[in-house]
Amino acid sequence: MAGKIRVGLPDGSEREFPAGTTVLEVAEAIGRRLARDTVAGTVNGDLVDLRTRITSDVDLRIVTAKDPEGGDVIRHSAEHVLADAVKRLWPGTPIDAGRQDHSEKYQYDFRFPRAFKPEDFAKIEAEMARIIAEDLEFERREVDRDEVRRVMTERGEDIKLVRLDDIPEGETITLYEHGPFLDLCRGPHVQRTSQIGAVRLLEASGAYFRGDERNEMLQRMYGTAFASKKELEAYFARLEELKRRDHRRLG
Repeated sequence: MAGKIRVGLPDGSEREFPAGTTVLEVAEAIGRRLARDTVAGTVNGDLVDLRTRITSDVDLRIVTAKDPEGGDVIRHSAEHVLADAVKRLWPGTPIDAGRQDHSEKYQYDFRFPRAFKPEDFAKIEAEMARIIAEDLEFERREVDRDEVRRVMTERGEDIKLVRLDDIPEGETITLYEHGPFLDLCRGPHVQRTSQIGAVRLLEASGAYFRGDERNEMLQRMYGTAFASKKELEAYFARLEELKRRDHRRLG
């Protein structure tokens, strides 16, 4: 991509970059530490993946784990780690999709032969911790429909073929991959699994595909994640305090 673009930063300064520079590359130009902590960016106010290429003049804010949006990106990425862990523990398990709102939690639906049991939680959390420790890089690929159909058919992910048909014509289609795991997803996602500091699974339930009782029953797993164990513990402490206040009001 020829030419230069102007990138306006939150402090009011402007920098010039070659067209096609990614959000992460802008962060790297600003500073090594910022680049290390980057999990996403906002371009003209819209949250975007750190691998997004900037092709015109924009206002850019680098998003780290300290920003509210950073937590959403971490939980979205933990969602993929959850699906990866289930597939590693029970190879061949087809997956459906996660959720759009990652402000507090994440979820994944699986075609699983039974309900998830309490003892499954510890196994899955341990496997997620191993994946996080592997420090795997998230890779983003823009693909066409034929490639998605080929890849998902090869992997036995027939539910994903149905989800592919939900994507409007002309919309960019992306695959995200870390280690052996690959999914059809809009993103955004963190740089590496190690940026997901702490995870915890919350509950499991049955869920009809697309929420329609005429469709097959899938098994849904919920969890939450934060940049650190300290933040995770603080989140649950806040929930407990809210419960105590509710009980006092009821009394």
